[in-house]
Amino acid sequence: MRRSLADCIRALSDTSYSVPGYPITELAEYSDSVFVINEKTAMEYALGDSLTGKRSVVIVKNVGVNALADPLVNATTQGLIGGVVLISGDDTVAEGSQNRQDTRPYSEVASIPLIELDMEDAFGSLERAFEESERYSRVALLRVTDSQLRTVIRDRHIKRASKSRGYGRLADRDLTMKGRSEQADNLFKGESNEPETFQNKGYSKTFCRNCPYKPLLEYISEEGIDVILDTGCILLAMKDPYRIGVANYGLGSSVAVAARSVGIAITGDYALLHSGMNALADVYEKGLPLLTIVLRNGRMGMTGGDIADVAKYIQWANPQTLDDIRILKEPVVRPKTFIFEARCPEDEKHETIRY
Repeated sequence: MRRSLADCIRALSDTSYSVPGYPITELAEYSDSVFVINEKTAMEYALGDSLTGKRSVVIVKNVGVNALADPLVNATTQGLIGGVVLISGDDTVAEGSQNRQDTRPYSEVASIPLIELDMEDAFGSLERAFEESERYSRVALLRVTDSQLRTVIRDRHIKRASKSRGYGRLADRDLTMKGRSEQADNLFKGESNEPETFQNKGYSKTFCRNCPYKPLLEYISEEGIDVILDTGCILLAMKDPYRIGVANYGLGSSVAVAARSVGIAITGDYALLHSGMNALADVYEKGLPLLTIVLRNGRMGMTGGDIADVAKYIQWANPQTLDDIRILKEPVVRPKTFIFEARCPEDEKHETIRY
């Protein structure tokens, strides 16, 4: 079954990523999957491909799903364009795992389609997963077991297929976070809630009056530059008055998503330290064309609290000081990291936009 399913993956997907582990290592190898530093980064690469209209597969073992849960859940409310299928290899007897985790409950946690592999039609199972991913604009979960992967069977249904369709959609940037969840439920669960917008809520938060990063945001907005914004203060720029940023898939996600889509990631220092460092290391190891702008204010702007100096942790990336924001208009051919250092103004709070 490993070779048969691998043939289906190659026939139906544009890209595939994996973190090796029992029982999916051979499946990943037969599929010509790109091995990635961890499961979270693998999912973020796939979501980046999705933004360009490509179909992508992420192949991990059962416990590996835990490591990618954040972008998996966030993709449900953010949406996607090209289909993304998560193939989880469940080790039902803990032959090569710490436990016998069953990944099927993740379909309920993340509110995503669950497809059980049809042993007689692996192609149809994967094709359905891609179709449901794009229909509901979220990741689809295809579950396979260790015993299925050990079974020798030849799928005779494999045929040439159109890979890139990309008819999923991203969430409307005028929706509140609550509104995004409501829209996602309407689409998947058949509910009929009126999604909350900033307009009918009556207000939204924006940056502090004297935020030192406003010139950067204004430049990106005026020049129409596509960027991926990370979670944190910078995410406020997706709303009025700047309306920049293509998508967001959770804390620390901008680096890997941007590396496979628009090529420019803007992240806060805390987001990078929290869960973006592995992705940055993988991007440099693979030599992917990515410009990463790290906003170094030394604190968690949304929640409060000082943090460690991010520059000490990324010296290996040879970060440079961002002296000229026009660098964002130059072609990106290899990974580069710039630090934009500025302190948040004392005793200021986020301002409010009234509608």
